Amino acid sequence: MDYKKTNLLQCSFLALILLLAGCKGESTQKTPEQLFDEYASGVVLIYCEYYYSITLPTGETLYMTGLSDTGEVENVTTDEVAMKQNCNRQFGTGFFIDSKGDIMTNRHVVDVSIDEIEAQERFVASLRRERQSYIDSMEMARRAYAELEEKKKECYGQDMFGNVFISNQELLQKINDVMETVEERFNGWRNICNFITANANPRAIKIKVYSKLGIAYNNTYVESFDDFLGGNACTVRKISKKQNADLAIIQLKKKETPESVHIFDISGTVMKEKESKTIGDYFSQIFTGSPPMEEVEADNLKIDQQLYMIGYNHGIVLAQTREGIKAQMTEGKMTQLPDGERLLYSIPTMQGSSGSPVIDADGTLRGVNFAKLTLNDDFNFGIPMNLIKNFLKE
Repeated sequence: MDYKKTNLLQCSFLALILLLAGCKGESTQKTPEQLFDEYASGVVLIYCEYYYSITLPTGETLYMTGLSDTGEVENVTTDEVAMKQNCNRQFGTGFFIDSKGDIMTNRHVVDVSIDEIEAQERFVASLRRERQSYIDSMEMARRAYAELEEKKKECYGQDMFGNVFISNQELLQKINDVMETVEERFNGWRNICNFITANANPRAIKIKVYSKLGIAYNNTYVESFDDFLGGNACTVRKISKKQNADLAIIQLKKKETPESVHIFDISGTVMKEKESKTIGDYFSQIFTGSPPMEEVEADNLKIDQQLYMIGYNHGIVLAQTREGIKAQMTEGKMTQLPDGERLLYSIPTMQGSSGSPVIDADGTLRGVNFAKLTLNDDFNFGIPMNLIKNFLKE
């Protein structure tokens, strides 16, 4: 055996291993343009329309758009066709998370359920206020009727024999006409009061929500609300039960994600070059030309770390262009160390960006945007990956 050749081969192999061990993997960071081109197809504009029905104890059905910020019942009507035309409409953002048509978004984007007990009590409270206004009107009608009755005396005279006769037929007729109108209104108001009294039991009132969901894809044309609800109609599949996790999953009714769209990885892991390699790993690297990789948890976010958000700020208003709807990419930096409950960053947002994916420079999903700190600043909150993972396990 030629020991010199053997030693030479061993030395060469050792040198190659040392060379490979000293090589650093290339950075996986991408330019904003690359990130947008790769991920925007998987981000969708969500459209939701909804209204509520109110079934009274006496069987009548009314419709409303909901409760105002002050708790007042809004836009009550008996005309469902008119309500459908003037129902609530809102937009948000979502992103595909699997091949089954599942889309992650914020709970408040798609959960339009109403607190039935609160709605019952608010509706009855409004009925009672309405009843009191009619009672006040009835009292005014009584007084007016009594005054008119007294006024009629002026229309009569008496001759020298004590016989009563009508001295002003025209005035008498006018007074009688007004009294008839007052009486009709009084009876109408009394009937309304009786109706309200019969329906004033809040627990006997039934509230039901009517809602429709749909999506539109980046780079597609939307000409009416029906374009969201046609072939892209969705249903709510899952809503987070945790108060601190404003998350939901909706699903395309056809339960299939288009092949052309990007599916976001929601595992919270990344592929990195192995730090500790075996001899087999080095051999593999020699023959494949690529360093051995392993799946690991993404590094913790750091102060001033660059983040990007792809979404539909201001819903259809900004998204609509002559070339179809377009998602927007905005960027900012981490402004506070994460506490496991929320992410705070300086990405500017507007209403409509709720549910947008927040990614880092490597394209790794880091959170879901859900709230603005105040209306006049650029500090925004996101839901971190640990809460997203917990939600998926619920």
